[in-house]
Parts: sequence; C-alpha cells; structure tokens
Amino acid sequence: MRRNGKSAIVAQSPASRPNTHGDHANETSLADPELRYRRHFETAKDGILILDANTGQVTDANPFLQHMLGYSRVELLGTALWEIGKFDAGREAFRQLQFQECVRYDQLAIETKWHERKNVEFVGSVYEVAGRNVIQCNIRDIGERREDEERTRQINEDLYSLVEVMRRRERDMQILSDMNELLQTCQTRQEVFHAVTVKAGQLFVGQSGWLAMVQDHGPFLAPVASWGRGNSILPRFSPEQCWALRHDRPHEVLQQHHTLTCEHFARPLESGSLCVPLSVHGETMGVLCLVEDSPAQSDRRPSRLSVAVAAAETIKMVLSNLKLREQLVERANRDSLTGLYNRRYLDDTFSRELNLSQRRGAALSVVILDIDSFKGFNVHFGHDAGDFALRECARVLSRYLRASDLACRWGGEEFVLVLPDSSLADARQRVEEICALISQLELRHDGRPLGTITLSAGIAGAPEHGSTAAELMSAADFALYAAKAAGRARVMLYERTS
Repeated sequence: MRRNGKSAIVAQSPASRPNTHGDHANETSLADPELRYRRHFETAKDGILILDANTGQVTDANPFLQHMLGYSRVELLGTALWEIGKFDAGREAFRQLQFQECVRYDQLAIETKWHERKNVEFVGSVYEVAGRNVIQCNIRDIGERREDEERTRQINEDLYSLVEVMRRRERDMQILSDMNELLQTCQTRQEVFHAVTVKAGQLFVGQSGWLAMVQDHGPFLAPVASWGRGNSILPRFSPEQCWALRHDRPHEVLQQHHTLTCEHFARPLESGSLCVPLSVHGETMGVLCLVEDSPAQSDRRPSRLSVAVAAAETIKMVLSNLKLREQLVERANRDSLTGLYNRRYLDDTFSRELNLSQRRGAALSVVILDIDSFKGFNVHFGHDAGDFALRECARVLSRYLRASDLACRWGGEEFVLVLPDSSLADARQRVEEICALISQLELRHDGRPLGTITLSAGIAGAPEHGSTAAELMSAADFALYAAKAAGRARVMLYERTS
C-alpha cells in the first residue's frame, strides 16, 4: 500500500494474506505492523470507517463508531457514506475525495440509529492498497467540546452583561446622586422642574418622559417637565386615567396588548411604558412617566423600574420638603385669623416695594383702615362675633385688591394696604369702594344678626408724603386719626400741617 507515493501498511485479515513459503523473518515483519494497526483500529476512541474509493460503500467500521452511531458492523457494511445517519455532507465529501487526497470538516451533523443528532469532526483520506484506492474516514464526536465551548461562550456573555449592568448601575447612581444634590439646592418648584428636565434626560437615555403634577385649582394633573422626543401626554388628565395613580404603585407595560395602558398618553403607544406615582403620606403629588422611543427597544432593554422609582423618590421628597418650607414661611407671614399677611411680613416687604417703585419712577400709596367702634362691637356681640367680622372684612379686601397689592392685618382691628402703581386719587377711589362694600354687609353669626360695620381710612402716597416706609406709615396713621376725628366712616388723604 502507498500514500502519496510512500509505502503504507493496512490491516488485512489472515485469509487475505498471501500464503507463501518465504522466510519466517519477512512474515513477522509484515504481521507486526498489521497487528499494531488492527489493534489501533479496534481500540481507537474515534470512529473509523473504511470505504471503497470507487463506490463510497463501507468495507469496515471500528467498534467505537458502531457504539457512537448505534449500528452494528453488519448494518454498516455495504452502506454508502451518505446513507449513514442522514449524513448529507458525506456525498459532497466523497466527491471531493475523488480529486484530492484529504477532506476535513471541523463540524458536521450526523444522526444516530436512534435519531439523536451529534456534532462531529470529519477527516477523510485516500490511500492506495494493492493498486486500489480506499478511503479512511475518522469521525470524532465533538458534542462535549461544543457544549464546553457553548458554556464558555455563555459564561463570557453573562460576565459581559454583568459588567455592563454594573457600569450602567454605577452611571445611574452617579446621575441620581447629581440629581439629588441639584434638587436639594432648588428654592422653588419651577427650579425643581427645570432640574428634573435636565437630569432625567441624562438618566433615561432612549426614553421620553414627563413629570406631571396635581394642580392647585382642581383634582387634575398637568405636565410640568418633559424630555426625549417620543409620544406626548395630555395637557390635562385625571388620576383615573393613570393606572399607577389608581393603585398607588408603579405600572409597567413591557409589551403592548399584554396589559392595560394608561389613558393619559396623547396617542396609542407602540412601545413599552412605565408610570411611577409620587405620593407622600397618602397624598398624591404627581406621576413620573416613561416611554421607549423605539418599539424595537422594548423587548431588549432591561426594566428601568428601580431607577425610575429611585428618581421618583428623590423628586417627591424634594417637592414635599419645599412645600413644607413654603407652608412654614406662609404661616410665619400670615395672620392666622384672617389669612392676610401679618405685620412681620409688612415690615419685610414694604420697604422693598417702595424701593422698587422709586427705581421705576412709579407712584405708591399706603392705606391704614380701622373698624369703627370695634371695642363696643366685641363687648356687645362677643369676641367670636368680632373675629367673624374681621374675617369678613379680610375676605372683601382679598377679593377686590389686585394681585400686586399687599393687604395686611396690622393688629387688632387695623388693616394696612400697600398699593403699588396707584396714585392718591386712584387709591382713594378704590378704598372708598371697598369701605362701601363692607358697610353693606349683612353680618350674621350663629344665626344672630350683627348689624353693619364701617371703616375709617387714612391714605398717604409716595413721593408726595415721604420717601421711607416709616414716613409713609406715619403720614397714613395721621390721616386715619383725622378721619376718626371727623366723625368716622370716611376716607382721608394725608395733609401736611404748617
């Protein structure tokens, strides 16, 4: 036998050996290599097939291959290579071996007698034996190796995913920390909303979002901050239109048509969404909404629930603290009985309003009003009725003053009005109208008629009567005294005395 022009030894059964009478040494030199080859053939841990090079039919198969595929040697003999276990690649391999001495496939699929698919490595080589070509096919089961490679690949992918998750989490935590630090320095709700717009846009990449807050004038929500470029939400919606607010817990939609979608979106969604309620001590403040910009990302992107909940917690606590701070400031600056600003707030604000008017070259008027004969009113009807009368006067003042005007309870039954951009003539007309309205009130307390009350008022103006808050207050107080002296229930302008 020769391979590539060199001699080679192939195993032959004893019956196939020539029966000559040569010397015993030559017979031994032939037998030993044949025996060694046969021993290797029988004990090899790879499958070995010997084929007829002309027909591709099996002429021999080792035990390992028989065990691997489940066929007996008898079942394999005479079978074409490509007929074994649906080995479709065997026909192509056989064709190539007609033109080249070796063919190798690193991975092929072959089926066992029991229809189990195996991944194998295939090497086919052509040999010449006694002037005839034969083919030896080595078939190695690489299933375990492929499984090991797949496990290694999966482990590497898992490690990569874990690293990416850790990197994303570290990035998210840094942005959340920056957001918290920024929000803590905000002094107003508008500053908070602007900071949320900036930081949420950095935090929720690939997602559009909105922060909607409950409005002061009714049980409705409206968006106050937004980021991204996707769908939009309604400019005004009720809590019933948001499943997160209904149940007071996050509502996540990973795939459309698999669960209920909130009704506050302006258009039907094609991608995932997430709504996180902002509630403090059972009081609903607002809702944080997120929507995937791309429908294709909805299935692949990991849930952002934990990050959104953390962001919502930060936002709602800052807004809650800000609201509490505003309430404390409001209580410190408001008269608890009438709801008007108190004397402390007047002292802090009057000078600032006066300086602003002076810089603008605008007029400013100050008014001191006093309920006439209020001590007698209290004695006759009682202090509860007196408090009721004070609240009614404050209600009229709050209703008929402009948003830029300042109304304060100065103490007892006295009120002070600071009227920017108001001349003395304008101030007098407005105060007279207010006093007339109060005198027309038909006061009743606990079903008991209280009669009517009247007010006296003194008015001073800048720059005519002074350039400081103290000067104007003194002038207005002097005018009030003149109104009282003139018989009460009247409005007097300050007049300088010689």
